[in-house]
Amino acid sequence: MLGLLSLLFQPLPAGLLGQVPALATLPPLAQRAVLLANPLILLVLTALLGAAFAHRVGLGSVLAGTAAPTDLPRTLGRAAALGLALGLVLAAADAAVASHMGQRWQQWVAAAPTGPASLTVGLLYGGVTEEVMLRWGAMGLIAWALSSAFGQRFRQAAVTVAIVVSAGIFGAAHLPALAAQIELTPALLARTLLINGVAGLLYGWLFWRKHLEAAMAAHAATHLGLAAWRALLG
Repeated sequence: MLGLLSLLFQPLPAGLLGQVPALATLPPLAQRAVLLANPLILLVLTALLGAAFAHRVGLGSVLAGTAAPTDLPRTLGRAAALGLALGLVLAAADAAVASHMGQRWQQWVAAAPTGPASLTVGLLYGGVTEEVMLRWGAMGLIAWALSSAFGQRFRQAAVTVAIVVSAGIFGAAHLPALAAQIELTPALLARTLLINGVAGLLYGWLFWRKHLEAAMAAHAATHLGLAAWRALLG
């Protein structure tokens, strides 16, 4: 919920008020609050799904009591280090292909909000809320459904497929918000799916091999890596 509330600090997409005129009649804070309705419903649903199914296929959480807190500081530290390194690598890769994304994309990136508010959204909404939705809920449900359909002998294969599918969903989930602000070209579509999909594979693997908190630490640290890259270039 803290991650969800952090969205209140995020500026509205530039073209959104033009697409939804009714929003323009509301005060700025109320506009942001309205936009929290769908993520709130999704968060509650996926939290319940994860609680019901994730532990049935060996996917656990320390806070939920379904994973042992063995050597927790070291585990979280290593996961954060992986996430930080991933953030730097993805930022470098993104910069390398920026010239192929078109001038409109480069202008949009240059004007994108940065600073403490943007980083807070990345750390809390990205690092915590999205992990509850995509790993705890979606990946847990997919792994359980496949394991139930094909038998416990195929549990590892079911979890592997769930990691890949949830990573794909994670990548695709970034497209609507992006499309509301800039025209999606094939190159931009491929870039968004690939960058976020690769990140989703790491978070899913950590959820499987360690626990949900490790995935959260890596995801949050990825945003630190992205912010560090921007600071270095700035």
